[in-house]
Amino acid sequence: MTANGEFKRVSLESFSISKKHSRFYFADGNVVFRVENTLYRIHRYFFQRDSPVFEVMFSLPTPIGERPEGEDEDKPIQLGGIECRDFDRLLSLMYPKDFTNSYEFSTLEEWISVLKLTTHWDFSSIRNLAIKQLSSIGSSADLVMLGHQYGVSQWLLPEYMELCVRDEPLTLEEGRKLGVDMVVTINQIRNQIRYRSNLNRHKEAISDLVRSVLTFAD
Repeated sequence: MTANGEFKRVSLESFSISKKHSRFYFADGNVVFRVENTLYRIHRYFFQRDSPVFEVMFSLPTPIGERPEGEDEDKPIQLGGIECRDFDRLLSLMYPKDFTNSYEFSTLEEWISVLKLTTHWDFSSIRNLAIKQLSSIGSSADLVMLGHQYGVSQWLLPEYMELCVRDEPLTLEEGRKLGVDMVVTINQIRNQIRYRSNLNRHKEAISDLVRSVLTFAD
C-alpha cells in the first residue's frame, strides 16, 4: 500500500521466473537490470557516466531499512517498456566481442534500436554515433520519419528537400512511412518546384519553399 492509502499495482510478469542473459550477465557486474523476463548483471559505471537519467537514478538515496534496487537478482531494476533485442544492441556497443571490427551490426533496424534507447535515456555520445550510422544507410523517407520520432532535426530539411526535388515520385513504401498528409504536402511542393518558373529550381528558393510549407525546427 502506498503512503496515500492506494494499493500499488503489481504486474503478473513480476512474479515470473527470470533467466540470466547468456552474454550480458557478468560475475563482477555491480547492477542488475530486468528487461522483459531477462536479467542483466552489468557495470553501472557506463550508465552513470554517459546518461544523466541513470546518473540521477543511481544518486537517489535508498530508504532506511531497504536494500538498494539493482544490488542483486532478487531485487533488479525493472526497465519497463524496453525490449531485450534493443537493450542487447545497445550493450553490444558498450561490450564489443571483437575490437578489430567496428560494430556487430549494420542494418537500419539495429541502429534504430540504438537511437531509440539512447534518445530515451539521453546517452548523447552513443546517440550521435547512431545518427551518424543511420545517416549513411537510411533513405530520405526513413530519416524524415526517424527525425520526427526521435528529435533529429538536422535530418529534416535536407531529406525533405531530397524527396521534393528528385525526379522519381514517392514510392508506395515511402508513402506508408510518411503518412497520407505528408505525401500530399510533398507532392504539392514538387508541383510548385516543377511549374513555378520564378523558382528556377534554385536551391535557396526551394529551401525557402520547403520551410514555408513544412513545420519543423532546424
